Amino acid sequence: MGYQLGQGVTLAGMDVIRRFEEPDLRQPIAIVAFGGWNDACDVASTAADFIVDAHPDRTVIAEIEPDPFYDFQQHRPHIEIRDGVARTVSWPRLQFTALSRPDDAHDIVVVSGPEPNFQWKAFSRTIVEMLVSIGIEEVLLIGAYVGAVSHTTPVVISGVGSDAVSVIRSGLNSASYKGPSGIVGVVQADCKSVGIRSLSMWAPTPPYLSGNPFPKAVLALVEKISDITNLHIDTSELITVDAEYTHKVDEALDDAGSDVSEFLDEIEAYDEPFLGSLVNDVTEADDPQLSGIDPERAEMLVDEIVKFLNGDA
Repeated sequence: MGYQLGQGVTLAGMDVIRRFEEPDLRQPIAIVAFGGWNDACDVASTAADFIVDAHPDRTVIAEIEPDPFYDFQQHRPHIEIRDGVARTVSWPRLQFTALSRPDDAHDIVVVSGPEPNFQWKAFSRTIVEMLVSIGIEEVLLIGAYVGAVSHTTPVVISGVGSDAVSVIRSGLNSASYKGPSGIVGVVQADCKSVGIRSLSMWAPTPPYLSGNPFPKAVLALVEKISDITNLHIDTSELITVDAEYTHKVDEALDDAGSDVSEFLDEIEAYDEPFLGSLVNDVTEADDPQLSGIDPERAEMLVDEIVKFLNGDA
């Protein structure tokens, strides 16, 4: 059962949404990504950051107050100290960033931040009411999960739509899954309850690289989003990083033991159902950036593969 839109969500008398500007948006589409359980290898967060950074004309139009939703011992605020002087404190938050695209039919609003610890219903309702208030009629949610894939296999993205037509139209593989949900599933359900079309897109990541960004999946998500929304984003930087990352890992694996090669062969031959594992045991980065993808860490990645095989990871 859905909920009725009201005058905004309040908790303990607090307006949980802070609006900075009333944007003038043209048929806007929202792209939504959360750090945390639905963000294996920081793929969704990095993809959202990449899209935002590709637009020089961008404005943070709102954010959700963090106090009711986050455990600050898990999502600690960041402090900046320069020359012995405390400058700023940055709190974990979910932001709405408007991207102006004057040459396209649609503007874009990117919604990104950590998955909440508390008050999921109020958190999701706040997001959806904000989307309705700024005229969003279509939402693309992005996520990543630990799957039976290697770092060399093409990334096959699967989709979950608010209706069957959304998935067919996207050209994605239809996903099937039954089990625990992250905040992505909750927000998608609330979008449907108020009549907003939605499509969630899921990229698999290698189980042995769970502590590292995975550029191949980031590239696949950005390219698919570009295809659906006609973003025409320059992905040459991502392509270069992915090629270098794959080469460095392959180079390091050449010196690894036969057990590693056999393990990777087994992964590539495994026929996994879509969304076979939506599990991410990695502690999320507060501010994942493309710069966090470091191809020079190849030898460390191989060490992690060996640990994974030995059950030490």
